[in-house]
Amino acid sequence: MNWRKSLISIVAIIILFALSYFLYSMLTGFVESPEEKQREDIKLFIRTQKVAYTTNTAKIIETGRLSSQHMVDLSAEVQGQILRGNVILKEGTKFKKGDLLIRIFDEEAKNNLKASKSRFMNGIASILPDIRIDFPESYQKYEDFFNSIIIDKPLPELPQLDSDKEKVFLASRNILNDYFNIKSAEVRLAKYRLYAPFDGTFTAVYLEAGSVANPGSRIASMIRTDKMELEVPVRIEDTYWIGVGDKVKLSTKDRHLSWTGKVVRKSNFMDPNSQTITVYIAVSPENGKPLFPGQYLFAEFASKTLDGTMAIPRNAVFDKNKVFTVEDGLLKENTINILKKNETTILFSGLTEGVEVVIEPQVNAKEGTKAEILN
Repeated sequence: MNWRKSLISIVAIIILFALSYFLYSMLTGFVESPEEKQREDIKLFIRTQKVAYTTNTAKIIETGRLSSQHMVDLSAEVQGQILRGNVILKEGTKFKKGDLLIRIFDEEAKNNLKASKSRFMNGIASILPDIRIDFPESYQKYEDFFNSIIIDKPLPELPQLDSDKEKVFLASRNILNDYFNIKSAEVRLAKYRLYAPFDGTFTAVYLEAGSVANPGSRIASMIRTDKMELEVPVRIEDTYWIGVGDKVKLSTKDRHLSWTGKVVRKSNFMDPNSQTITVYIAVSPENGKPLFPGQYLFAEFASKTLDGTMAIPRNAVFDKNKVFTVEDGLLKENTINILKKNETTILFSGLTEGVEVVIEPQVNAKEGTKAEILN
């Protein structure tokens, strides 16, 4: 009996599904199928310009950072206590060329030099009688040399030796050795005073007055402020337009102050990160127009003229060197020759004159798209 109940249940389910499918088919048959809408063709409304080649001016305007032409470390070559010079040994202190920057205590060196000169004069005095006898023709010049020696002043030039015999005589009495030892000590004594080699300022001070300096001690760092260089990174394609010796107009970002600079050199290597080459421009401050290391300036290089070119906005170019033209109401893709890239425009050639070239960017536009030109 159980299998009969199961069979009846299965048959009832099958009949129910069949009736449901039949009713669904009948109802869907009464619903009208919506007509498929025809997709309208896309049409773009764009701005164009007729290709006409003329003579255009190519400008290169970039930003650079000022730096000093000379950055020097002030170091001691002798030992002694640092004494104050004519300027304060502090960071930011300005000085002029020739100013005494620092003194190193030199009394001991001075006295040793005076003692050496005294011994040297004694040696010259002791050989004068022998020179009168052996070299009577040279006696006068050695007497004049002896009389010209002043303890507090540098030694005068040694008289010229007229013969090998005279040279041997002076060498045997240690006159030549003593003379050049004193000249060396005079050079060394000059190193106890350090003078400014240019107009500049201290950027850092490591040893102040009162400290003891040893040979090689780094006392301060200083930069030159009357001669500057503007380091300008320039795109590789623009460097071909720039030559050493070219005049450059420099100005502040607000264009309020301006200077004239000169290209002094170009680096012969490229920055791999920015893909630029550095151009160095020499410039000096002027009255009422100071310059400061680290300052940023605009650099406008000398303009160049390009014949047979046309200018269009840079954003009208895609895929590096392609533009759209409109021909017979359709967009057409063209490759152009880009001769110069400016800040917002490019100068190009390569299209037939009279063709309508698109001068604004197009999003998702493809060749063959219908286009209508906006007047």
